[in-house]
Amino acid sequence: MPDTTARSRKRRLIALVAVLVAASSVTAAAWVGLLPGTSTGAVEPPATARPPADSDAGGTAATPESGERQAALVETEDERLSAITTDGSSRAGPYTIEPAGPDSLPTTVLTERVRPYDLPALGRLGAAERQDDGSWLLAHSVIVAKDAELRIEEPGVTLRLASGPTGFASIVAFKGKLELAGDAEAPLTITSWEPDGGAPDTDPGDGRAYVRAVGSEMDLTNVDLAELGFWSGRTGGLAWTGSTSAPSTGTATAIDVAGGHYGLFTSRTSDLSISDSTLRDSELDGLLVHRETTGLVTRNVTSSANGRDGIAVVRGAQGITLTESTATGNAADGIRIDGRPLAQEANAGGSSTTRGTGYSVERSTVNGNAGTGILVVAADGIALTGNTVTGNTDGIVLRGPAVAPELTANTVDATDFAIGVRSGITGARLRGNIVRGGTIGVQVSDSSVDVGANDITASRYAVSLVGEVNGTSVTANRLAGRGLAALDDNRVAVTAVASVVENDVSGWVTERDEVQDVIEYAKTHPLLWLWLLFLLVPLAARIWVLRRRGRPTPHHHPYRNVAPGPPAAARAPAVQPLTHRPVQHRPDPPVRCGPPRPGLRRSQPVESATTALAQTRVTVVSGKGAAS
Repeated sequence: MPDTTARSRKRRLIALVAVLVAASSVTAAAWVGLLPGTSTGAVEPPATARPPADSDAGGTAATPESGERQAALVETEDERLSAITTDGSSRAGPYTIEPAGPDSLPTTVLTERVRPYDLPALGRLGAAERQDDGSWLLAHSVIVAKDAELRIEEPGVTLRLASGPTGFASIVAFKGKLELAGDAEAPLTITSWEPDGGAPDTDPGDGRAYVRAVGSEMDLTNVDLAELGFWSGRTGGLAWTGSTSAPSTGTATAIDVAGGHYGLFTSRTSDLSISDSTLRDSELDGLLVHRETTGLVTRNVTSSANGRDGIAVVRGAQGITLTESTATGNAADGIRIDGRPLAQEANAGGSSTTRGTGYSVERSTVNGNAGTGILVVAADGIALTGNTVTGNTDGIVLRGPAVAPELTANTVDATDFAIGVRSGITGARLRGNIVRGGTIGVQVSDSSVDVGANDITASRYAVSLVGEVNGTSVTANRLAGRGLAALDDNRVAVTAVASVVENDVSGWVTERDEVQDVIEYAKTHPLLWLWLLFLLVPLAARIWVLRRRGRPTPHHHPYRNVAPGPPAAARAPAVQPLTHRPVQHRPDPPVRCGPPRPGLRRSQPVESATTALAQTRVTVVSGKGAAS
């Protein structure tokens, strides 16, 4: 039994050691990411993982089956448009094509003529019909063919595009011209409409009505659009799309887009202008500026409460100017600009390998977005001027590689990093910015930046320099707040040289947080925790063994190994006490000289005792029975 117990203890000890070693390894590997306070700037947060926006088909779906169905519907739409617009036959007037199946609607094609088509003309062609409440229902899809023009100027009128399980209507200008207009007091309203349900179509799973220009000019003025679009950008609700040879163009003035798949989508457009408009409650981005969009200008555009970014400019789009825009309450970034090249090297598609240029964001307001206020990735020469960026997790973040970005006269606050310049940016200039909040006011990481004449208030570091910041200068800034240091340069690379001169730190109060210092050191030295846990393993094992040894020996039954037989009491001799007379104590004998006799102790009293003697009981067995 002792051997079995020892083996059991040994197995438990080995298991304990294995668990502690595994826990220590996992803890050390994940320490930087899991440790509280990672927003303090000791470790730069990684780039946010994002849903794909670079592809035109950036859709979402509740189930894989719904996604497959929507993707198939987009393909069917492409085939329908291609078949109609490449038809070699020339027709003198407008015509209608019957639906290809039970889940589609007829298509009315408007051909070239001298005067524009209008809404009553669509009624005469059977594509639209007037409703009892004064609205119009578009029961056919409409294609405005090459050199044709459709002009719907109907202030205060509602145009409902049929949309539901039996098919959805669309208005597509294909190398023609489309004009939609109301007036300031009575806008034209365009919405999807499910005739059987008598309400807008809120389920894009079976496709949904949309408006699109393909290589055309499309102009909207004082138009409200609601519940349009599905799955892809080109079918996303309101879209300007084109080709290299025939880009789309146009204007959107005083429009309100709500509840669409995208608010507004552009791809392969040139010199598109969007002003005084609102894009809200979209499933994905409010405004998605897609590939080969050039010369886009927005002014006074508000993009709010969208399911991804407020305004997103993706790879392949350049020459984009955002002026007096507002991005607020979006689920990801307020404004995101991605200037990365479409390809890194020679490729079969011939995509460009150069970074995007010509971006500017001016006098805009970015507030209360879940991600970064303004995020810029690999955009050469971008200018951010006079913007107010508040209430976001990070304020303005620039990621490289990029050359010569400029941040001037911006007002920024944030929860974590107010301004971050990271990952290989060179020749950046931060001048005249006001930072009022953030754990880190300005962080420069592995980049070269001229940080000058800024007013920075922060709660940990006003300016933090990390890594290869060779060529960075921090000059003539006012640094205020309370924290570990006005300037954090403890993590500058050994080979880097940065200039820090003439900064006003009179408004900075240094507060040392010993616990936080230990945490900061641990985050930058994760192996410390690994070795610490390795040292704790034998200590914990030793304590456990000592505690086990100090426990009382388990109680065992005293007769566990006694063979069966009569009770022990029957075999044991009877014991009866014998009573003696009281012992008379006598005085000690006189002291005698000489050596004491063996076995005697001087002056030892004799105590009375009762002695128990064994009593033997004999049982005689005879033929007549037993007698005692």
